[in-house]
Amino acid sequence: MPGNIVVGVLVLAAVVFALRSMKKRAESGCCGGGGDCCRVVKAEDTDPSHYPYSAVMEVFDMHCENCRTRVESALNSLPGVWASADLGKKEALVRMKEVLTEDRLRETVKKAGYGVGRVEFR
Repeated sequence: MPGNIVVGVLVLAAVVFALRSMKKRAESGCCGGGGDCCRVVKAEDTDPSHYPYSAVMEVFDMHCENCRTRVESALNSLPGVWASADLGKKEALVRMKEVLTEDRLRETVKKAGYGVGRVEFR
């Protein structure tokens, strides 16, 4: 009998958290950020000829425009980087004036809250 009560409480708590999460996503987008989710960082230099290096990163858990903005802003905050993310492909194109390490790129995206799959330098 006491075991059933504990299980019931756990199920009820899970349902409450799920409903709160659904409400948050409905109101603010999938990452809960709303329209002003984060500090938007844009690259100052958007001339592709100034970026001799590039990498394509597979980005997991990027589902909405807020997510795209977070990924781009995180990468654009790195010196000499111009990044653009593609929600459909779940990828980010990272243009660099100087080569950054794969670890640095991965760490930056992970700190923004997203997973990283393959990273292909071009």
